[in-house]
Amino acid sequence: MNEKSYNGINKSRKILIISVSLFISIFAVYYLVLSVVAPAGSIKRINSEYGYKKPEKGGLSDSIFIDSAFIMLNRQKAFYQARIAMASTDSVVLSLNLPDSTATLEINGVTVYTTKILSSKISKTFRKADEYAVTSLFSKPFTILKDYSSIPKEPVVHKVAPKDTTEYKPEAPPDTSKIEYANFILETTEGIRLYVYQDTRGNFNAFLNQFLFDLADRTRTSLYTLKCMILFRKPEYKPWIRIRVPLKDARIIYRALPRNGQFAVCR
Repeated sequence: MNEKSYNGINKSRKILIISVSLFISIFAVYYLVLSVVAPAGSIKRINSEYGYKKPEKGGLSDSIFIDSAFIMLNRQKAFYQARIAMASTDSVVLSLNLPDSTATLEINGVTVYTTKILSSKISKTFRKADEYAVTSLFSKPFTILKDYSSIPKEPVVHKVAPKDTTEYKPEAPPDTSKIEYANFILETTEGIRLYVYQDTRGNFNAFLNQFLFDLADRTRTSLYTLKCMILFRKPEYKPWIRIRVPLKDARIIYRALPRNGQFAVCR
């Protein structure tokens, strides 16, 4: 290979490397822009749909919306309104009281199961959006659209019936050594996401299961964002609420809620 050909190949490689680097840089910048714009769009939507609409005459004074006593009472009122709406249904519903750190399963307004919320976090969107608008959003129950979980919704047990008494064998005791680690995500029709994680303290296998579950969720989100970027479409940002509960209680909550069930949240 002569020197001229060698220089030509090196030049082509440099052009290719520069082109790929430039594409990756543009892709990264575009991704960052979308990451900033999407939450801002969510905040604007919440303020527009649920913000206070002042009448032409009268109405609430602007100063009351920053009063701490009013904010606290308004949040409690919204929580009760959402629970009353859920009580009209005949199915199991979930009430999350974040200030009291309690998660409660209810039927027709009657408590049937309660557990302790070990930790909780909410999206910054709810802090940056208008307080009255967010409280109005939380005054109605959230309806579950679909879910993702590390455990099946309804455990399936396969049994083969014996042909006669000669084939009958007593059932073996259940295998209690197998542990189902429970982590799940509830997507709602209102565009809110509820993450329920099991407690993993001191349990490496539980931590690993949660890490893989979280990784799968991040992969789905990245693929969705990539698709939006290819189609030049702004991705929809979904504000979230994350809670952590004991393992046994995470399984109970997930399997007790119906497919299109509801939950209410008090901030």
